[in-house]
Amino acid sequence: MYPNVASTIRKKQLCSKCNKAAGILNCYGCGKDFCYRHVAEHRQELTREMENLTTKHDEFQQTIAEQEKQPNSHPLIQNISQWEQESINKIRQAAENARNALLATLATHRTIVKEDLTRLIGELSKARNEDDYVETDLKEWTEKLNNLQKDLNAAQAIDFGKSENENVLISKIFINGLSADVFQQTCGDIQILDAGRLAAHGLSNQHAVVCGKRLYSSGQHRIRFKIDQCNYVGGLTCGILSKDPPLESIQRFFMNNNNNNMNQRSRSSKKTFANLYTNEHSFNWPASENYGYHNTALANSNENERFNSIPLNNNWQQNDILELRIDCDQKMIYLSNERTHQSEERHIDSNKCALPWQFFVTIFYANSRVRICEETVSTTTKEQLDDWIEDQLATTIH
Repeated sequence: MYPNVASTIRKKQLCSKCNKAAGILNCYGCGKDFCYRHVAEHRQELTREMENLTTKHDEFQQTIAEQEKQPNSHPLIQNISQWEQESINKIRQAAENARNALLATLATHRTIVKEDLTRLIGELSKARNEDDYVETDLKEWTEKLNNLQKDLNAAQAIDFGKSENENVLISKIFINGLSADVFQQTCGDIQILDAGRLAAHGLSNQHAVVCGKRLYSSGQHRIRFKIDQCNYVGGLTCGILSKDPPLESIQRFFMNNNNNNMNQRSRSSKKTFANLYTNEHSFNWPASENYGYHNTALANSNENERFNSIPLNNNWQQNDILELRIDCDQKMIYLSNERTHQSEERHIDSNKCALPWQFFVTIFYANSRVRICEETVSTTTKEQLDDWIEDQLATTIH
């Protein structure tokens, strides 16, 4: 029996390019068969790919060489440079704002001193024209003039606010005027200590009033108070009053409202003590689900309309710093707690509470003490401010 010839003949492999002619060469790299004509063509393709790879290699090597010659042309470096310029612009704008604020603060301070000086000159002229003065008058006027000179030279302070993030690059800058005000006049069981900086309540629980020395008729002003000592929460109020109103009327008003509130509480199941607040015409107890409601309208008298106040809510504690801001131009007062960042504001009807204004504080509980804060930051001139800006710019750049 003869063997199958067909089975012994090797099956022909066609060219992978033309798929017609027999493949005479198998490429080890791609594993494909090529005919005589397409073997050379396949080799040429490999040569072109090698040339392209060599070109890419050379281009990449050139890119590295260029970056080594010009490292600052890297996109990330350019991003940093852009950030640097934007930061510098912001610092310069902040510096300009700070300079303007400083100039405005100095101008306002001078205006206050000039107004006080004008009043003093009026007193002197009247007394001289009427030949109505003695040694004590001269001593008092001399002391007033010396105090005005001290006020004019009072330092202007720059506070560098610290961010909660210790890694912050640039500190925020604030311009604040030093408070030259002090406690001067009292009514009730309260006394003034420490050269007018401290108001100390006596041993009784009753409303007492203390007011400031300065008169404010224009511009913006701030007085910062520290609660030096308190035994109970509540019983403190800050506000403003027209020039020289009878403090007895303010004390009497708060005492009457306190008595009315105690009577109301005795008839109410609510036990929470509500704080007093006021608008131009009336003092009210807040009405809410947490408070007993009581409304006592102000008597329609000129005395009671000559003061406006903001109470301290119950979210304060000993050693808190409170800031009373008086805006004579906008007829507004603001009270804020530096620890809690809570604040309230009141609009003042100057037709009823006429300018100039003085600040006042009422204290109820025994042994409570309120202090006018003294600024402890150093004196800073315009030149020192410019030096600080240059330091900040250098820090940013390097």
